[in-house]
Amino acid sequence: MSYPFGFDLRSLEVFVEVVKSGTMTAAAQRLDISQSAISQTLANIEETLEAQLIDRAVRPIQLTPDGRFFYDRSIRILDHARQLSRSVKTGQVQHIDRARIAMVDSLVTAIGKPLTELLKNQTAEWFISTGLSHIHAQSLLSHDVDIIISDDQVFDGNELKRYPILREPLIMVCPAGFKGGDDLIMSLASQLDFARYPVHSLIGKSINHKLTRLQLELPRKLQLDNTAAIVNMVSTGLCWAITTPLCLYQCRQWINGLVDVHPLPAPDDFRELTLVSRSYDLWTIPEEMAVNSRAILKDKIVPELIQWMPWLDAKISIQK
Repeated sequence: MSYPFGFDLRSLEVFVEVVKSGTMTAAAQRLDISQSAISQTLANIEETLEAQLIDRAVRPIQLTPDGRFFYDRSIRILDHARQLSRSVKTGQVQHIDRARIAMVDSLVTAIGKPLTELLKNQTAEWFISTGLSHIHAQSLLSHDVDIIISDDQVFDGNELKRYPILREPLIMVCPAGFKGGDDLIMSLASQLDFARYPVHSLIGKSINHKLTRLQLELPRKLQLDNTAAIVNMVSTGLCWAITTPLCLYQCRQWINGLVDVHPLPAPDDFRELTLVSRSYDLWTIPEEMAVNSRAILKDKIVPELIQWMPWLDAKISIQK
């Protein structure tokens, strides 16, 4: 919604010049406009603000308390406007004011540090948050964040730019040493409870879709908010779960020897992570973030995952 300011930068220039000159006549001469134009401009500002800014009964002109406040702020606004114009004209634009990023939890461990460094170098103010993907999409569409890295590609935004990052399969996690015979997933389903992600999360919906394809109807007993909580429960021997390699990567430092990881029965189901931003915001930052994210995943994270799960090599891929 637009706000009816009732004045523009030129009006602020007139007001400031009147205060500096001390009279409307002197201000008119300096600005090369008529005194009646000066008077009308000041009247318009005061009418819009519903406040008296100048005491016209004394000479030279004196400011009211509201006028002093408005004068100080006008000086700042005009200085910023001149600096903005000068920077753009001379090509000296170096930073954007603010960038707000939201990403899935599983990416923070893998790429959070280098992306933070990129933001520090190119923005004056930055903010990174995590959480559920569908909330991130809503935040992007409502302009509460500028970029998301998520498994939600936000197809209902025509003004959005999308950069694919990673495609990874759903995988199965069970207690270390669990012996299930030839049909491991049926043994898990019959002997252990199933730990779920929230049903309204995108990964939760993907997993439910996979269970339906496998014709598995599992009781809804355990629903946990994040991968760490799910894997911790699996490590106790009480349950099993379905997740993704990158989600599991968050827990790699403490789960060694506590859980086993297996591929799911065919056909494979995948999670695709995509960077989404508004096409007209943030210059080249979204594209740079996408390039950096792919490079980090390709050079460091994916090789570690394949070393841990060799069968993953044919199933996980960096997107272009």
